[in-house]
Amino acid sequence: MMFLLTTISEALLYTCFALLLGNYIFSLIPSDKKPEIVVPRKYKLIAVVGITLFSFIPILSIVSYLLEDYNLPYVLKTLFLSFEVGKAWLMTFILSVILGLFILIFDHKKKSIYPLIGSFFVFLLMIGVGWTSHAHSVYGLQGLITHTVHFATVVIWVGILFVVSWFSKNKENWLSFLGWFHVTAIFSFAIIVITGLSLMNFAMDWKVYPSTWMIPYGQSLLIKHLLILPLIGYAFINGVLMKSKLRKDSNMDPRAWTKLEFFIILLIFAATGALSQQSPPHIVDSLLSTDTLIQFFSIFGLEQPIQSVFSVQFVLGLNGILLIILAGLFFVLSVFSFIRKMPPLFSFIMSVLAVFSGYIALMLSIQFV
Repeated sequence: MMFLLTTISEALLYTCFALLLGNYIFSLIPSDKKPEIVVPRKYKLIAVVGITLFSFIPILSIVSYLLEDYNLPYVLKTLFLSFEVGKAWLMTFILSVILGLFILIFDHKKKSIYPLIGSFFVFLLMIGVGWTSHAHSVYGLQGLITHTVHFATVVIWVGILFVVSWFSKNKENWLSFLGWFHVTAIFSFAIIVITGLSLMNFAMDWKVYPSTWMIPYGQSLLIKHLLILPLIGYAFINGVLMKSKLRKDSNMDPRAWTKLEFFIILLIFAATGALSQQSPPHIVDSLLSTDTLIQFFSIFGLEQPIQSVFSVQFVLGLNGILLIILAGLFFVLSVFSFIRKMPPLFSFIMSVLAVFSGYIALMLSIQFV
């Protein structure tokens, strides 16, 4: 139950950041380069409260554990003065109060200095997220910077997409919007890949990546990686194909497809949330308990190894090849459905099936020697 609650809260936490930063970015864009965007002040305040609340959810398990032996005042004092996660949350709480007051007092101001100040506070809050990351706890300042840059870049990309999808009042200037957003998305994706690979390198040896698929951390990471494939497909649709469509059909509303891309990102947020709750596989062998392996073999119907010491190899068999081809077909259908003007829901279902087929293909391609 706690795992599910924390996973959902992490996804909502990232969404709150995306709303706030996306709003401030659009406030800095000239009106002829974007559709009309209106984000009501109450949603910004809800997002600020959400950051405070959802960032506290992962700490609840620590509080619950300490309360078994100590009283509440002592637990809170220890949490906020001794634990890094407690100190980080205290900083988040103080910054959230300041940002909330800033929105209440200055939200109606039109000068560009105000969204810049708001963005500054949001970036400080992002540092709080990096502070509590695995990368920071193991690699110190280097881990903190890498995780914060990775997270901030994701929020910039997703924030623009989220706000234009759900808070645009019309589709005017959409081609002008795509002109700068497409470039932003390409740069963001490149930075996300570089910093993401660095974070992955912090957590594990690349050679043991297939081995990590047998533990919860590796499962979450694999699902996150597989979800990137449909995300690339929707980025191609919304960034490239949409331009051609809008030039031919000015009545077309692109927002349904940007919402679809946002839903895929929301699933990636959920996978990231699950990932953040697992222990990184610095030493995979020590995490592979007998019970874990038996459960893994049972789920996928694989033959259990007789010996207790073994290594994992990735060997693509006939079933794996057929499933990868099937995943590719689902992926093509998800993009082709846009060209054929089919409902976005059909495309979304094809994307989910592509991820599912790819996942099963990889799981069936694991062999133990």
